[in-house]
Formats: sequence, C-alpha cells, structure tokens
Amino acid sequence: MILSTQIRRFRRSFRSLKCPSNLLNKVFLLCGHAPAENHTPVVGIILMRLVRAGSLLLSSLLIIVFLAFPLASSQLAERQPIDQALAWFRNSPRDLAQHDFVMTVRLRLLFFWVGKDDVGGGYIRRGVSAQDPHMEFIEVLFGSDPAKAPRAINRWGAGTEISWHKDPVTVDDPRNDVTSSAFFGFMKSSRGKSVSEMKSELEREKAQGLHEFNGIVTRVDSSRALSLVVPLESTTDYTLHDYPRAEPVMLQNLADSARPVRSMDDPSRCNRSAEFLATIAELLDTGLQQHSAPVSRCYIHNAQEYVLTLQEIEPVESLGVRVRGPNNAVLVDTTYKKLVRLDFVSTHKPTGRKSEFAICTAAEGPLRGVPVQITYQPNWWFQVVLNLLPKTNAAQPGGSAHSD
Repeated sequence: MILSTQIRRFRRSFRSLKCPSNLLNKVFLLCGHAPAENHTPVVGIILMRLVRAGSLLLSSLLIIVFLAFPLASSQLAERQPIDQALAWFRNSPRDLAQHDFVMTVRLRLLFFWVGKDDVGGGYIRRGVSAQDPHMEFIEVLFGSDPAKAPRAINRWGAGTEISWHKDPVTVDDPRNDVTSSAFFGFMKSSRGKSVSEMKSELEREKAQGLHEFNGIVTRVDSSRALSLVVPLESTTDYTLHDYPRAEPVMLQNLADSARPVRSMDDPSRCNRSAEFLATIAELLDTGLQQHSAPVSRCYIHNAQEYVLTLQEIEPVESLGVRVRGPNNAVLVDTTYKKLVRLDFVSTHKPTGRKSEFAICTAAEGPLRGVPVQITYQPNWWFQVVLNLLPKTNAAQPGGSAHSD
C-alpha cells in the first residue's frame, strides 16, 4: 500500500512538471462582481477581487510556489502527519450546526453605493466530535454562484479546521486550550493579476475546458508547523454547490502528491496551536466577554506566522437587513436588536500585509456569537456583505439576539 502510494506520487511529480506553479489565494469570506454588464473595466477589477481576496471569513492572501520532485527521505517524516490529517478530514462529522449566508456585492459611485444581492453565498458549520469531545470542527464555504453571477463567474473557497483541546469542549462552552490543529482548504484558483489577465484566463478556461483548483492541508502544534499545497486541473468546473463530491477528489489529490512539505522550525515562532478559524472564534468570544479592544492573537497558516487583532468593538442597537433574490423575491427582511460589531485585522508577519473584515453578532440570546453579518471592504469603493439567512430560507450550497 505504501509502495503504491509512493509510485503514484512519483508519476504525478513528472506530470506536474509540464505546468507552471499555481497562485494560491486563501479565500476567507468573499467573492463579488460588477452590477452591470456595461461596466467593463469595473467587471474586470471585480473579477480580480473574486480570486485575490481572502477567510471564512475568510482573510489573508497567500502566494505559494512549489516545484514538484519525488519525495526525499527527509520528507517522509513530515509526510506522516500530513497523511494522518487527510484521514481525519475524510472522516469528519456531517452533523455540525450550520448557519447559511447570502452574498451581496456593493460598489461606491462617488457619493452613493450600488450593488446586487444574491450573487452567491455559503455557510459556517461548527461542532464537536461525538467520538472525541476534545476534537472541535469549524467549516466554512463561501463564493460566487455561476448560475446567478454575470458571465457565470465561478470563484469560491472552502476550509475545514480541526482543533484538539486539552479538556473536553462544547460549542456552548468554548475553551481556548488548543494543543494541536489541522486545516484543509480547497478553492477555485486563478493567477490573473490585472483586468486583461483575468479576461484571458476566463476565455482560456472556456476554450480548453480545463479548470484550475488548489488544495492545502496543514498541521500545527507547539513544536512544529507543516503545510502541503497542490494544484488540481479538472475538466469539471466544480461550483460551491458541488463541494460534497469535489472534496474527496482534492483530498486524494493531496494524498497522491509528491510535492515537498513546507515546514516552520523557527523556535521563536508563535507558540499557539490554534489556526485561523479557531483564532477568530476565540477573539470573538473574548470580545463579547470583555468588551475591550484592541486584543491580538498570533497564529500559523501555511507554515507562516500571522497576527489577528480585534481592533475595535462597537455596540449596534439596531441593524436592518433586506436582501432580495430572483424575481425580486425577499430572502431576508429583518431588524436585529442589540448587536455588537467587531472589527478584525489579520497581518502577515513576514510582509506586514493586512486584511480587514468585520463581524456583527448578538450580544446575548440564541444568536450570541453567531455572525449575522460579515463585511469585507478592501478599499473605499468595493464591499462584500454576507448576511445570515433565516432558517426557513436557508438553502445549503453545496429583543436581544432576536430579529423583528
């Protein structure tokens, strides 16, 4: 079994030499598009944002270039924890609590905003393993829906994070005692960095019938950080709705890959074992409890160090949300009371590159800690908003704490 796996990795290493290395954008909570077909320059820029913006809240942009070679003996020890993590993700629970979201994109035209609702969506899932109460799962999936987006734009990203806690944990009683973690990410990728490059890329995809995806699996504990990133070319243009059948394809692609594992052995690195999604959850809970900011936590992703800062906390007495879908049907029409807005900044420590996002959640009640609105605005004129769908309207894509 081990020999056959190594042979598959060896063969794939030679096939991968035929293609250039891929650009990996870790998409943490966003996609978008232009509101009208006649805004050609804006469409191109928005397409670029679709594939360059990052997490689950999605969050930081990562450029990872790897050359494919057969596994060296020094890599075998690092492959074992990666393969172990892949087995965990294959058997992750499917009965997690789920919250569904609908996506709105907005553009500022001088003094006012214009935009379009229901261009995509996704979900956040969270739960604890029934077999091991020390094991917590957080899953995110967000992106554009080609059935709704102009030009059938298909850009999305998904991530599953497993955290092992020192003591048993429940979702209602979270503990910030993560001793080890693993992350699996899967996204529709792109290398386009300009309007012309993005247009050419979309035309090439259509002409060649080949679609590029990227996958990543990581392991982090107090003494080591490992990461493996691999590309995938497919004749199937998987959408966010296809994720359940696309996920095992990428997991097998990672398992067969002969690409080297990236490691971080710096003894002065961040000593936390929680990764990005668990770090967001920890700071969100800390902000709701302490009502003070700024508060920062370091974390490791892709064997690189980041710092996530809860920059500001602001009470929101009332927030009205109205989102329309096809044929002007109302998907969300509600007013939330007694919310808290938390502003986050993720900083890539080696480069200083920053990514900002905000989460609105209830201060108390059944929606306490549940994002009811997530906002990402990378510049003054472009904004993506994810709004929580009511349970009666939620469709799986692939008073206090109440709404009126």
